[in-house]
Amino acid sequence: MPLIHNLSGVVIKCFKKVEYAADWMTGAAGPVFVFMCWTLIITGGFIYFDVVVRSLSPLSLLFLLPLLILVPLNLYGQYYLVTHVPPGFPAPKPSGEDKNSASWLIPNPKSIWSGERWGFRKRGRTLTGMGGGAGGESSRRVRRCRKCDGPKPEVGLHNQRHFFLFMAWLSTGCATVCITGYRLFLATFDYYAEWTPVTPKLGFTLIYVLCLAIGFAVSVLMFWHLYMVSNGETSIESHDNSYLAGKAKKEGLIYLNPYDLGRRRNIQLFFNIGPNGYSPYTLLFPLALPPASNGWSYPRRPIPSHPQTKPSNLHAPELADGLIARANGLGLGLEGEEASPLSSGGHAEDGMGGYVMGDEEGLTDDEEGGGGWMDLGDPQYRFGEDDR
Repeated sequence: MPLIHNLSGVVIKCFKKVEYAADWMTGAAGPVFVFMCWTLIITGGFIYFDVVVRSLSPLSLLFLLPLLILVPLNLYGQYYLVTHVPPGFPAPKPSGEDKNSASWLIPNPKSIWSGERWGFRKRGRTLTGMGGGAGGESSRRVRRCRKCDGPKPEVGLHNQRHFFLFMAWLSTGCATVCITGYRLFLATFDYYAEWTPVTPKLGFTLIYVLCLAIGFAVSVLMFWHLYMVSNGETSIESHDNSYLAGKAKKEGLIYLNPYDLGRRRNIQLFFNIGPNGYSPYTLLFPLALPPASNGWSYPRRPIPSHPQTKPSNLHAPELADGLIARANGLGLGLEGEEASPLSSGGHAEDGMGGYVMGDEEGLTDDEEGGGGWMDLGDPQYRFGEDDR
């Protein structure tokens, strides 16, 4: 046994070294990929204006003018914000290199990236704290990181909005190139066709093919993220919710994502628009708007106090009967089950209608060596409030 224990320690140390090496490699390669992306989108923009825009008729040019202004503005502006605005910091106060980038996280109305600088002001009161409201009560209890033993924010906060909008405008730009440049793309295969642009035919052919491929791939990714946003979840949470839903089903419960407030409200909170947010027109400009949440607590949905209306089109009506029976605190009385009141103390057994939230202590995805939970009442975690 001591030999096995020693060997396992060596294996863990080796994996740690591999992890550190991988972190270093990805960190070193990051600026290279950023430079490549800047080169690609700037080159693509120049080629499009050189080849396609110069060939448009005045009427077509007038019709496409909004796209010809908004697409480049947001493509370059949103990517700049994606690469410069940090997601946020779980530490009480950022230090070192993080401290320099933290200035993006403190609203500055005088900044050129600020919505207030251009006349866009937030409506209503600030939602920081998220106490009460239509979304239900907020929780100051957060997960604990098993690596640093500090608080673990529920999602990335400050730059996710810019990432999504960059994907949206990149997809729009690729679609614009493919639709308006189709005839010129075919002309590149005609050796005798007149070609006046500075860009060679091969250059436009490559850019057009890249727009087809990238436009398709990024559009799929964008719509997948939009689907998750409309469900009130991140990509990691979508896997967690699937796992928790399965676990709840085994317990005879109905799983509810605690942050799903309805598709429309989820989207409004993600972009910080609508009630208590900014104007929807801010989606048309690359603005560094503050998020709707403080990053530690989010509006939550309440557990329904009454079961859903019994549906009449189920192939197995006993499912609806079972839901109502559990909501009334009674067993179903099925074969092998005695029709008796359910024991108290569980999630649904307390008469809450057979539902369970995803972050209940008895229903967590943090079983595999996770850091558990911690209360976030310490003022040291209120980053940004003392720095304005």
